[in-house]
Amino acid sequence: MSLPERLLTRPIAHRGLHDVTDGRPENSRAAVRAAIARDYSIEIDLQPSADGVAMVFHDYDLDRLSTGTGPIRNASAKALGQTGLKGGDEGVPTLAEVLAEVRGRVPLLIELKDPDRTLGHDVGLLVRAAASVLEGYGGEYAVMSFNPHSVAMLAELLPEV
Repeated sequence: MSLPERLLTRPIAHRGLHDVTDGRPENSRAAVRAAIARDYSIEIDLQPSADGVAMVFHDYDLDRLSTGTGPIRNASAKALGQTGLKGGDEGVPTLAEVLAEVRGRVPLLIELKDPDRTLGHDVGLLVRAAASVLEGYGGEYAVMSFNPHSVAMLAELLPEV
């Protein structure tokens, strides 16, 4: 599969079209909706929850962007969904929730964060979680990671991406 043309020719809303002064924190469903309204492609970041769900969140720790504390990978998806994003009225969304919001209306650029921050081999939990959700998605998207092990594993699980 080649890179969606719109990712090369249209603006990309980095972490959604976020503006906390307007109630749209980065990587929130509100930021996604705002980007869709402007017809912008959207870049999002994925981190694994403790129970193996692909969560849309940039930082490795919850402290800066949410009402939670500590590593995101230590919290369950349910707990993260109830953890408020600073500057908004939503919790941390799952990849499935963001895909349901987008519904193929704009392309997505999805970054798989490096789970252990060492570019090591321990990538399976996040890559499998992302692949299982993306497998049935009909919209345009591309996936990237700075960890080559994530890219290789995703290529095995979703060779068409």
